[in-house]
Amino acid sequence: MTGSAYCTRNQWLADEHIAHPYMRQPDGSRIDAVRNLDKDSLSQQGPGENPGRGFIGNVFATAPDLVRFAEAVRNATVLNRPYADLYTGANRPGRTPTSFSAYSGVLHIVNGRQTVSGRGGGTGGVSANWNIYLDTGWVGVVLSNYDDLPEFGEILGQEQRAITGQG
Repeated sequence: MTGSAYCTRNQWLADEHIAHPYMRQPDGSRIDAVRNLDKDSLSQQGPGENPGRGFIGNVFATAPDLVRFAEAVRNATVLNRPYADLYTGANRPGRTPTSFSAYSGVLHIVNGRQTVSGRGGGTGGVSANWNIYLDTGWVGVVLSNYDDLPEFGEILGQEQRAITGQG
C-alpha cells in the first residue's frame, strides 16, 4: 500500500494530495473541516463529528490501495488461506442464506455470487464504502469527501447492479 498512511494535521494541511473533508453546514454550504476546527457537522451521529479534530488516529487510504488490499485478501497473500476465508466468510459449503456475518462485515449472496461488504460509513465531510466481489474478481471502492450525500446510496446500488446484475 503506497498511498495510505496516518498523518498529523500539519501534514494534512501541507500535502495537496490528501483530500479534505467538506461538511455541510446549517445554511447548506460546505466548509473544509480541516481548516475549520471550531465547526461541527450536521451528522446524525452527534456533536464533535469534525474529522479534522482527530489529527492523528484517522487513516488515509487511496482507492488503488484498497483494491490492492482486497486482492491480497482474496489471493491469501496478506493472510494465510484459512484466515483469509474466515475474514471474508467465503467457501462455506452448505450455507443457503442470502447474507451472514463474516469477520470483515456482512457476506451477501447476490445473483448466486458472493459479495463481502468490506467496510463503509461516514462522518463529517466523509462518505466511504469498499466491497469485495469474491466470485467475480471485482472490488468496488467509493470514496467521497462530502457528507450528507443523498446520491451515495444510489451510487452503491449502481455498483452492485453493474457487477452482479442485481441490486
